[in-house]
Amino acid sequence: MKKLVVTALSVVMSVGLLAGCGTKNDSGNSIATGSASNGDNTKVVTISVRENTWGARKDNFIEAEKRLNEQLKAENVQVKIDWWPGIDDDELILQLQAGKAADIFINSSVDIGWQLDAGLIQKIDWVKDSEVFKSVPDSYTNIMKYDGHYYGVIQDMDASPVFISRKALQGLGWTDEQINGLRARVDSGDFTFEDLVNLADEAKKKSLVKIGFAVEDTRFEGWNYAFNNFNYNAEQNKLVLASQAKDVYSFWSDAVKRGVITEGIADIDTDKAAPMFVKGEVFAEFARTEFYQMMRETNGMKDDVEGYNTWFNDNVVWIPVPSAAKGGKPSSYSNPALMFVGPKVDDAKMPYVQKLIEHVLDPDLQINHTIASGKLPVTPEAQQDERFKAMEFYKDHAYLVQFTRTRPAQPDYAVFIKGYTLGVDSILTKGKSAEEAYELFKKEVKQNVPADHVVIQ
Repeated sequence: MKKLVVTALSVVMSVGLLAGCGTKNDSGNSIATGSASNGDNTKVVTISVRENTWGARKDNFIEAEKRLNEQLKAENVQVKIDWWPGIDDDELILQLQAGKAADIFINSSVDIGWQLDAGLIQKIDWVKDSEVFKSVPDSYTNIMKYDGHYYGVIQDMDASPVFISRKALQGLGWTDEQINGLRARVDSGDFTFEDLVNLADEAKKKSLVKIGFAVEDTRFEGWNYAFNNFNYNAEQNKLVLASQAKDVYSFWSDAVKRGVITEGIADIDTDKAAPMFVKGEVFAEFARTEFYQMMRETNGMKDDVEGYNTWFNDNVVWIPVPSAAKGGKPSSYSNPALMFVGPKVDDAKMPYVQKLIEHVLDPDLQINHTIASGKLPVTPEAQQDERFKAMEFYKDHAYLVQFTRTRPAQPDYAVFIKGYTLGVDSILTKGKSAEEAYELFKKEVKQNVPADHVVIQ
């Protein structure tokens, strides 16, 4: 979780912290909030956008600007993007205090709550009626909404498949038929999370792999979801410390004792895990969609889709996160990026901001970003692109987004999840029991999360 949630909001509460402070871009901000006319009476609408060059994000904004201006020719209107530098979350708050807020910027879905409290964003309920989102699943709507309103537009999407070593399964005596049928067993609830732990344990004991489980982050929500521990009640907009958290800690404790999880698991992020997985050192990697692309780049096959598909099918099998309960439904976790609209966009400018954002999500541009970033496209229309269909993994696992959940946008989530990870760390580094970890979690939440923002079961 980003460090800003505590520090940034404390800045918001500081009265007049930057009152009277100016910046070199102040004049640019005044231009960006209005419109002007050039010599031929064309109305120029300037939209400030925080630069984000990851994947094809900036390229897609540039192309969207061209397409929108072609569309607006008949109205004698021209949109011009004013690029502002990308900055971190703390700086967003500081610049807001100084009177600067970009018209459009990109951040994670989990950031909605604190950004709203800080005054960085405004509601954009036009999303409900936008043609772009007419066919998306309800899970997308839930991601873009908070407390009854739309506050962001999904820029890209991912899911959290579990990447399993096919070679290790073969070493355990599994046939190709068994391996290829594993996903269906997970989908039906026949294959459970405990079954996966047992396989990892067996593979490690037989020296087929060096590491049982690797995970992108010890906060990984997919493991909570597997035990029906969802942390949040959207109707009440409250965090939930449920008894199921004990079951999650019990998994951690058992997996550590069996050697499926090592003490240093937190140090093996996806950048380190990708080459390890490619070498056959990891049994199961719990990551997100882009790990597929990270392995492709590790293999030196960034531009060889066909060759990589062959390698992937020979070496990897993927599944959703299995349920801990027999017959239960699988889980998937995401941390998608959203496009947010700043507080200075008025009713006159909003239609142009809307159209620019909608063009960023033109189907072909979504796939440009998928190819560059490893993220999933947002809309079903984009999934019809032949380039998307040629990438079997993306095409086949897109169904996961129908039940993919995200971290709650509730502003206290950062403090809440810090308490959870302190419990995990106590198991990993201090040998604490699951019960002791749970009590530590509960103590931290009671001390640091406002009582009216959390339900402790």
